[in-house]
Amino acid sequence: MMSWRREATFEVMVEQDGRSSIDRVFDEERPALERAQYLLRLAKFPVVRVLRITRAGKEETIFEKAVAGGAKPTTISAIDGANLCADVLQVFSFESRMTLLRLLRAYFDEEQVIPSEQLHRYSALRAFEREALLFGPALNRLAALQAPMLGMQPDERHGQLERLFHGLKDLAQHAASLAGCDAALARGGVAGLLAATAEHPPEERDRIVTHAVAALLEPHRDWRPKVTALLRLREDGNGESVRLVDEFLAETVDGREPVRALIGYAPDLASALHSLVETERGALDDRLPHTAELLALSEAIGAVESGAGGFIHVREALLRRVRGGLDGLTPLTHEGGPAEAAALQALADRLAVFEGYRGGPAMAAALTRRAKLAFGNGGLDLPFEDAVQRLIGRLRGPAARIGYLIDLASSGLGQGRAAVLGRLLAEEFDHVRSAAELAPPGVSLPELRKVLGGRLRDAGVPPPLVTRLIARIGAVPETERARLARARAETLDLAKAGPAALGLTLSHAGRRHRLSGEGAELVLGRSPDCDVQLDVAAASRRHATLSVRDGQFVLTDSSRNGTSVVLPGAGTRRLHSGDALVLPALGEILIGTADQEHPPARLVWAIKPLR
Repeated sequence: MMSWRREATFEVMVEQDGRSSIDRVFDEERPALERAQYLLRLAKFPVVRVLRITRAGKEETIFEKAVAGGAKPTTISAIDGANLCADVLQVFSFESRMTLLRLLRAYFDEEQVIPSEQLHRYSALRAFEREALLFGPALNRLAALQAPMLGMQPDERHGQLERLFHGLKDLAQHAASLAGCDAALARGGVAGLLAATAEHPPEERDRIVTHAVAALLEPHRDWRPKVTALLRLREDGNGESVRLVDEFLAETVDGREPVRALIGYAPDLASALHSLVETERGALDDRLPHTAELLALSEAIGAVESGAGGFIHVREALLRRVRGGLDGLTPLTHEGGPAEAAALQALADRLAVFEGYRGGPAMAAALTRRAKLAFGNGGLDLPFEDAVQRLIGRLRGPAARIGYLIDLASSGLGQGRAAVLGRLLAEEFDHVRSAAELAPPGVSLPELRKVLGGRLRDAGVPPPLVTRLIARIGAVPETERARLARARAETLDLAKAGPAALGLTLSHAGRRHRLSGEGAELVLGRSPDCDVQLDVAAASRRHATLSVRDGQFVLTDSSRNGTSVVLPGAGTRRLHSGDALVLPALGEILIGTADQEHPPARLVWAIKPLR
């Protein structure tokens, strides 16, 4: 005979503003009482109770306690976009999971789970359905966003969403049928899981994959172990494993609480944001006291950043958290004043890339808003144009300055300031000497005109001004043509010499190092056993390697902080860990930046025929 505990369920109820809702449902009394005690310690709800409900539907209160006060209740977040689902299986797609995550960010943070976990738990779905402050408002918000896409009224879409949710609960009740795929992931990793999904219809793939990952994460109730478990799924050389891990990691780190757990201790907001930027670049310094999980995430990003689709979603999620920190009211430092300005300058420098600032229009707007505060004086914000000019001054090339202005014009902050931004854009274009300054190596002039023109138009720049600006780079000056011709001739001369007759000379700190012969190499780094020892803080122990491969001289980066390569006539190229670059006849390697405590290491190379 079964005990009465097996014949009943236990509902943990909370009360807020005189309204009761279910927090969770348990099959046994003990975990229900433990959950109730946990909620009481949070001091979030005035009343917490546990109900015993028999199969016949009879309710009995077995625990009830009131506390003074009550913290702010969990509610939905403001979102302005939502992925559209016509079928319940589409709810398991990455885009839909991210919509749910952003809409219910506070709920998932509090539960310390991601949507992929909760979508398969019937008891969690049922409890959520009875959360008056979450379920109804969430459906209302989704209906309001999606109804115009479907050409219907919000109440009609609301009914469809309710039916989708009931379908989700039905699937959760039969989730045990997917246990075989869970085992395939545990045994054979991502490759084993994908092989198992081949036996099912393609439309079920997302449901199967999320269920298997949810089973993997089930023992891990904290954010950092979840990240570790997901990183273990990445298989070297397996692009599909990187893609899947990228999606689930993005689902995990796209929130304030997970990021706080990953960062661990940070003395101030600027330090925390700096850690996120360096992680997004795959260049977090292992000499600093970061958590092991954040270092592992950075290493994973750095290892595949140059590959196809290398952690795109994770990097976007990290940049969203950086933007969120910049847009908040928390000071960057505890000192304020000059320290605040210096902290923002250092952060802006880390975000700078060839075409502007990482993160596009939203980041450009966030940096500008923070610049108005950080560079202000006497409690007064800096005027908009002055803040923009300060950020322009942190960017080193015309492509970066023009890219930042275009991004800013495309943002909500830039709208309504078209006259100011148009004038600043015109001034920057007036200083452009050649098309090569506006495009990275390999981009043709027609491509540059098309892309840049499209970006200007999308940013709302008036068409006559767009036409004038694009015409400004319509032709490469004759001096530039002559210089490019000389460079091509020099390259041809080297090609005629043949690989066996070429040698590379590397000059650094008054010493020269020579490299020639297939398979030869020079290792650059801080370690005493490197061929070229670098005495700068930004250098890694084994920072980069120069080698001869198939008759070409190749620079391969293996650092945490990256390497800048100055290519005559083609600007500066930034390499990250794993990147490789075939070197032309002349150039310069920079390790470190001028704003750091020590000047950067400068290494000049020249490739010439051997005598």
